[in-house]
Amino acid sequence: MGSAENFVIGGPQNALAYVLADKGYDVWVCNARGSRHSRKHRTLDPDRDMKKFWRFSFHEIGYYDLPATIDYILNITGKEKLHFIGHSQGTTTFFVMVAEKPEYNNKINVMVGLAPSVLLSHIREPTIRVIAPAYKYLQSLAESLGIYEILPKYLLSNEIMQHISTTLCEEQSITRVLCSNALVAMSGYTPDQLEPSATAMIASTGPAGASIYQASHFAQLVVTGKFARYDWGAKENKERYNSSIASEYNFNNMACPIALFYGEADIMATIEDVVLLANRLPNLVDFYKISLDSWSHMDFLWAKDRSRYMNKHLLRVLNTFID
Repeated sequence: MGSAENFVIGGPQNALAYVLADKGYDVWVCNARGSRHSRKHRTLDPDRDMKKFWRFSFHEIGYYDLPATIDYILNITGKEKLHFIGHSQGTTTFFVMVAEKPEYNNKINVMVGLAPSVLLSHIREPTIRVIAPAYKYLQSLAESLGIYEILPKYLLSNEIMQHISTTLCEEQSITRVLCSNALVAMSGYTPDQLEPSATAMIASTGPAGASIYQASHFAQLVVTGKFARYDWGAKENKERYNSSIASEYNFNNMACPIALFYGEADIMATIEDVVLLANRLPNLVDFYKISLDSWSHMDFLWAKDRSRYMNKHLLRVLNTFID
């Protein structure tokens, strides 16, 4: 539900895209398929051909889109490798890529996973815990209603969200606390780590949209406790994966250097699940716990003290693996 804009929220002093650029890195910020910035297709219209356009999970993003993005960047820059930094689903799609296409390990200097969302059986977010077991029913219900996109573009257009942020979420607005409380409920962050000036930007740029099958795939991870391909049913699995079974991703293929960053108060990517992931990676080079005990899922993108708690260590990791 995020977008590239998450990496510039907070401005030049804290936002990771600015910090890396100021250190001399050539920075590329990406948008996942289905976000408001990534709705184009050569033959399909996301609003008219909804059933076809939106029939993807994060598997397709990792299998098709991320490799294409990496190849494009390396072609433009003339480099053989790059650093990869992903947050939440950005880590999920990366692990799909290197599991399914292990040759891409050779194109990565180091992967930094912020709040890695791969093994999710210990997730503590209460709404997800309640809804996840019913994900197949909810998916069927959405399909029967012709809903394939989460928060469709016409409900959350830039104009509507910008109007909401202007009237309700600006720093001077008496209702700004409502916006902050809503962000806590939806995303998980440390309240005193959010600058008042950032609230309106967050409200006006997100949520950025996604496919219902992305949500179903994450729910499958929660319910099964396995990092596996999305189960479309035997017939469609055969068409997509050349196997009737939606098999688990192979952790042994995730061979590039990997650094994991996690927060103790993260109710999405919990300590228990991140530890399970770390123990299954063949080339873990750093396992970094943010020293602020209240650090949660979106603090990696929004916290005002990112430079103190995260960016400095992240830069040390990147500098260790400069090619």
